[in-house]
Amino acid sequence: MNEESVKRILLTDFFSYYPAGGALYDESGALLEINRALCEKFGVKDQHDFILNNLFDTDYLSDLQKNHLKNGSVLVDSLPIGYTIVPGFDKKGNIIGYTLLLTDSDLSDQCMIRYDKKMRELKDISDKVVQSVPDTILLINSALVVERIITYASETCITPAALNCRIDELPGFIYPDPVKRKVTSVVQESLDTSETVNVEFSIPGHNAPVVYFKLRLVPIHHKYVVAYIRNVSDLVEKENENRNLSHQLSESRSMMELALHNSHIATYSFNFRLFRTCDKEHCNHCFQFYGVNNHLLERNRYICRSLSVLRHPEDRQDFFLLFNEIRDKDLREHSVNFRLKDDDGKYRSYEVIGKAFEKDKDGKTNLIVGCVIDNQKYVEYEESLIKAKEKAENADLLKSTFLANVTHEIRTPLNAIVGFSDLLSLEEDPELRESYMSLIKANNELLLNLINDILDISKIESDMLTFNNVDNHLPSVMHGIYKTMQFRVPEHVTLVLDPCPEIVLNMDKNRMMQVLINLLTNAAKYTEKGSIRFGCGIRDRFVRFYVTDTGSGIPESELENIFGRFVQLKGYKQGIGLGLAICKGLVTKMGGTISATSKVGRGSTFSFTLPLYHE
Repeated sequence: MNEESVKRILLTDFFSYYPAGGALYDESGALLEINRALCEKFGVKDQHDFILNNLFDTDYLSDLQKNHLKNGSVLVDSLPIGYTIVPGFDKKGNIIGYTLLLTDSDLSDQCMIRYDKKMRELKDISDKVVQSVPDTILLINSALVVERIITYASETCITPAALNCRIDELPGFIYPDPVKRKVTSVVQESLDTSETVNVEFSIPGHNAPVVYFKLRLVPIHHKYVVAYIRNVSDLVEKENENRNLSHQLSESRSMMELALHNSHIATYSFNFRLFRTCDKEHCNHCFQFYGVNNHLLERNRYICRSLSVLRHPEDRQDFFLLFNEIRDKDLREHSVNFRLKDDDGKYRSYEVIGKAFEKDKDGKTNLIVGCVIDNQKYVEYEESLIKAKEKAENADLLKSTFLANVTHEIRTPLNAIVGFSDLLSLEEDPELRESYMSLIKANNELLLNLINDILDISKIESDMLTFNNVDNHLPSVMHGIYKTMQFRVPEHVTLVLDPCPEIVLNMDKNRMMQVLINLLTNAAKYTEKGSIRFGCGIRDRFVRFYVTDTGSGIPESELENIFGRFVQLKGYKQGIGLGLAICKGLVTKMGGTISATSKVGRGSTFSFTLPLYHE
């Protein structure tokens, strides 16, 4: 017996008695024979009843596995049971058939029957799902050829003739060259990158000018792409229609809001039926605002709750009073005025007008529409007129007081000058004459300062002041002020100059010294013991000067008006109340600001700024 015959007998015996089970298939995958162990395992009496009677016409093997077998590769898998499929070759290398060998001998027949039943159920479900999807689903291979039509939707213009055609040559799916190139490109991209790609495109239609599609590409191991093609023309048309309607609505709303904004009017609607059925947990939107309105009301979910917080406590009227008046008294129209808290926490005055628009079956008003008019500016205008009147009356009173004070302040040093001048002419005692001359000189200075203050405030108000800005070494100027003031402070008060930055400041030296000396003199008037400290520092683009004392301090009620003309604190001090007003006018003209802080009994701090650089 030759060697070939021995091999054939051995292989035949091996297959026939292989205890795990086996099957033989021809080159087309058709079942040729199954061995006795496999028949017993699956209860097969007729080989045509075997669930895997064709390797290439079954859902138990994937397309990828089938391609592996056709290419001559051995297929090994463990689902649903362990098995191996081995291709057989002739001497020229052509496939002549396949051998299936089970490798899992522990699986019971009952398990296999249950698996077969489950697989058939899943296949049935899968088929129904695929049929219900409004997509044409294609399996495209690496050559961009449609290898399988998984499901077909007529709306996509794809016909069954698409099988075995390239993606850019599908019959019944004709589109312009640019779109053809785009689709081909994204399919290739999905294959190359193994990434899912979504793309939208349109083609000329037969029954419509344009047909819109969505294409989703899902790659499989760089070898296949599953293409989902859906006709979305209806959705696109609906979206375009909604977009046009939305644009028209937005345009109309913008025009209405612009008109309402320019007129400071908001419109609203209130529905009694929705209000009565509101459970205070799920808003019924019974109250709707349009246009300009109080944003706190807009942000509050329930107006019935927010009104009690936003309405002025002194106002009895509000929206609901208006609504109830119209409904209970069957009024055609009504209006009320009340105040609401705005975003900044301040109250604004509103006039609210309501008009009955719709009645229910009992004849009661059900829907009220109206407008909310922000009349705060009219209220403020009225208040400003009242304040202007009061200011004019106060100015007249201040003018009278000023004249009385000026008369008194001028008469006091003049009387001293005249009186001591008469005594000087009669007195022969050298010491007394010297004392009289000193008093005359002091009162001359007082009278001159008084006249200068009156002239300065007049020049400031008439904008006739001129400034001579030159570069000045700031520490030297501050030290000069210290030397001037050190003998003018009271006996039990210490004057302290804090260190100043070494800078050169371009300013009018005399005007700056006038402001600082005025503040130091003012501090000396109201400080009987302790200290007066002054100095300067750089803050941003400004130099800040300050004067801090330990004097009597200024009440908070008077601090607001301390820089006004003719203002003096209670308790007489020499002067007519122009010093701080002059300081404020000079600092403002030099491009700075002035302010004061104080605590009664603990002292005050006055500060002002001047620009570090002039633009």
